[in-house]
Amino acid sequence: MALVQAVDCVVLADTFQYSRQSFQNRARLRNPQGWQWISIPLKGGQHGTGIDEVRLRHHLPWQRTHRRALLYNYRTAPYYPYVEDRLHAVLEREWTHLGTLTCKTVEVLADALGLSTRIRHASALPGAPTSIPEVLAVLGPSTLIVPEPVADIDAEHAERSRVFQFDHPSYRQNFEGFEPGMSALDLLLNYGPESAGMLARSTQVSSSAPEITRTESG
Repeated sequence: MALVQAVDCVVLADTFQYSRQSFQNRARLRNPQGWQWISIPLKGGQHGTGIDEVRLRHHLPWQRTHRRALLYNYRTAPYYPYVEDRLHAVLEREWTHLGTLTCKTVEVLADALGLSTRIRHASALPGAPTSIPEVLAVLGPSTLIVPEPVADIDAEHAERSRVFQFDHPSYRQNFEGFEPGMSALDLLLNYGPESAGMLARSTQVSSSAPEITRTESG
């Protein structure tokens, strides 16, 4: 969410390859013991498939499990009533593919945080690009903001790229102690309208192009 806030337009990479044990289908929630995963169950054998083509497993009651986890862990959080209807709207809808669902969760969180960034889906761009160079070819002469240097872009885009840095803030959570790396939802449920300002104060974008180390093989 901090990266979304830092740019004019964000492209959600829903055409890129799905990777197991990533954050593409799971997130961390705070609980009394520390934290827990909530995961979207997927059909097997889909590693390497485009995220927009990855299919969900429908026989597992994941939506009911997620609703229960959110209610148990966050119903006493100050801003749970503020976000509750948005969360339930997502969990009450039928989903078939991971890409559609993950894009929706990003959009719901960005809207709840009051972010005005334009959000586009790679799958909706001309040619449905499946890599950063392909996305850049569609978008034209844009400045690329990335969490780390990208080695496979051309010199022109590399010169216009900037590195996004996020210094994770500590904040009051719904249980004793602090656990980093939670979903942005955790911050939102605890701080509501203040969350966007907290993200902005923890964000920095480099003023010059990053040094990119290129390697040659074979």
